[in-house]
Amino acid sequence: MPDTSLDLAQPSAAIQAVLTAVAADPVASQGLAAIQDRNPEFAGPLAARLTGAVLTPDGRRLADRILNTYWADDSRRQALVRSMGTDREVIIGSGFHAAVYAATRVLSGYPKPLVLERAERPGGTFALTDWPVFHLNSPNRRGGAGPAGDQASSPNYLPGAPIQAASLSMEDYQANTDMALIIRLTLAQYAEVITGAQIVAVSTDGIGVQAETAADGPLSAGRIIDARGLGDPIDRDLANDTTILTSPQFLRRMTGSWPLRGARSVAVLGGGDSGKCAVESLLGIGPHPRLAAAALDTVDRIDWYSTDLPTTCQQWRRDIRCRYQPIGRHLRPDRYGRRRLTVLSRQARPIGLPGSALIDGRTYDLAVLCTGNKETTLGGLAPELFDPFVTHGVPVAQQHYELPVYRVGPHARLPFTAEERDDGLADMPSNAVSMWRTGPLTAALAASLPPVTAGPVT
Repeated sequence: MPDTSLDLAQPSAAIQAVLTAVAADPVASQGLAAIQDRNPEFAGPLAARLTGAVLTPDGRRLADRILNTYWADDSRRQALVRSMGTDREVIIGSGFHAAVYAATRVLSGYPKPLVLERAERPGGTFALTDWPVFHLNSPNRRGGAGPAGDQASSPNYLPGAPIQAASLSMEDYQANTDMALIIRLTLAQYAEVITGAQIVAVSTDGIGVQAETAADGPLSAGRIIDARGLGDPIDRDLANDTTILTSPQFLRRMTGSWPLRGARSVAVLGGGDSGKCAVESLLGIGPHPRLAAAALDTVDRIDWYSTDLPTTCQQWRRDIRCRYQPIGRHLRPDRYGRRRLTVLSRQARPIGLPGSALIDGRTYDLAVLCTGNKETTLGGLAPELFDPFVTHGVPVAQQHYELPVYRVGPHARLPFTAEERDDGLADMPSNAVSMWRTGPLTAALAASLPPVTAGPVT
């Protein structure tokens, strides 16, 4: 039966801690004061207060710090571990789809799910850093869920979130930290989060589902939602975290002081969104580093190894969507005849040398591996053990053939429907994992599943 004990109009303990801390800070509270005369424009008092609390950079930083402190509390963590049982829903991963599932589930009248996150900072890929390091692919606009071409929709919409990303920024394309904050606030309101929980296997003893963890041993659950996202970098074994970096390592480096110090020649491997975001950072057209200066942190030469990218400015303008159009102008010489960016239409593998990286006989100060991700398979959760879960004729998740376990989001690999193919959405393969497409599917799963009850697995 639905849980009627939750008052959804009231802030959770975590959200209340954020609101209290911001209200007590003379600088951070300026957003709360500014939003007062616009309260009627929000869905409710909680949405208005939250928006005011994070309306200013100081408010966001304080909110971020309060959430980290709340989730790191060991006594709260131990109490949650002890509370686990076959009447609890557990979500593996704390990214976008974990937030979508938790919000939809609670708003449908069910208890808060328990979120298990292996890292110490919940929020998934968007929360990889606490400083902006890449821009979102979709335009920033208000609205509901819907495909990117629908001007009445917001592709960055998170179903059920207490506030939306469009409430945070006036930028045409928002930074990752905007979406991270929405995800984290949603989890704080609609879920219980345990950090540092590394899942190694999932099984059953006939009574419930067992999630085997590296630190806490087996944890019982009545249902598991596998929301681990895109996975880990494919070529991380090639990286040395100094001259050869994976994409996440590079993005974390961009949050430090003088991140491109000594990097005059750089190679980027891979032409997907991660590669494009890395090139934006190297060209100085991505989010600005925390502490850097153009006169000191300038890359002179960028060689971009990819087999599927245009090699000239004219081709780039014709073939690449507007989000990445500014990159194209760097494919031609500047007024001094210098060309900083060159696309090399071939694949490559770097070799680490003392103080540099070697690719096809060329040495680079830095090589960035943006060659994609792969799933780390957990024991008992191999992809071949899952079949599509269909509701109202649409596959919305993958369901384990034996256990009450569901895969959602990018690694569910949900096929395009006939309608999506007719609408042309399938013409761009990357749309298959776009959050504007997969988010509503995860919400549909959360709205469709029956309640979890204690008892044997059937």
